[in-house]
Amino acid sequence: MPSLRFSALVFGALALGVGAGAAALFLVGDDSATATSTRRQQPQPVSGPQLRLSGTDVRTGEETGLGAFEGKPVVLVVWASWCRACTAQAEPLQAFVGKHEDTAFLAVDTQEGAEAAQAFLAHTGLDIPTLADPDGRLAAKVGVRELPTTFFLTPAHRVASMWEGPAQAGRLRAGLALAEAG
Repeated sequence: MPSLRFSALVFGALALGVGAGAAALFLVGDDSATATSTRRQQPQPVSGPQLRLSGTDVRTGEETGLGAFEGKPVVLVVWASWCRACTAQAEPLQAFVGKHEDTAFLAVDTQEGAEAAQAFLAHTGLDIPTLADPDGRLAAKVGVRELPTTFFLTPAHRVASMWEGPAQAGRLRAGLALAEAG
């Protein structure tokens, strides 16, 4: 049978833990409170760099780039067909593209040939302009550290937000809202 002293120590530690958890929740808030309060805040000025990208579209073989989307917010995704996380992002991205016809979408397929990019686009059903980047120069130019990376650009093509890793629907909506506000 545990001693009274041991029981008091266990009870004290438990009370301290519960108190610390409550204080953290009070000071930081839970996810729903953060999401609600974030929606009410005014957008902050965009200070990210302006991007300029152009190249050959792997689907059409024609020159294209951000200049084709002058005055529109742009969702720019850097991916590769060999990237498992990129495959995970394809379905939410395809659904998002279908719901945002007034938004421009551009992809950069990096570190592989055009044939692999064409096969990836066909397999996923994505129908967005995709720049070929076989040597990774375009990805390096925009500072990609992880695939996929999604940039949300203002109508002036300044970076409003960026997400590294697969971006699900909520992240895509939040990033686009920042781009549209910028």
